[in-house]
Amino acid sequence: MAKCPFCGAEISVPVHHSDECPSCNKVLHCCKCCSFYSPEAHFGCRETIDEPVWDKEKANFCDYFRLTERASAGKDDERARKSREALKNLFNF
Repeated sequence: MAKCPFCGAEISVPVHHSDECPSCNKVLHCCKCCSFYSPEAHFGCRETIDEPVWDKEKANFCDYFRLTERASAGKDDERARKSREALKNLFNF
């Protein structure tokens, strides 16, 4: 069993294209649930992909997909937002 990156609920693996979390009903086969997802990387992915996936929370058919081990993808986004805000305040942009 694995955990949903959005809410932490137990989910069964492997995750298929159309699978949703039984608790929060969010799509699981999406960029934000992938261990290769990185907003700072080219196209938001640490793998070498040819075309970008524009909506990172929609289901996709990426062959590189690997369910993340992170407890919550949303917490990472919030932390990144706060860090950007602190830098902005530091340099008075």
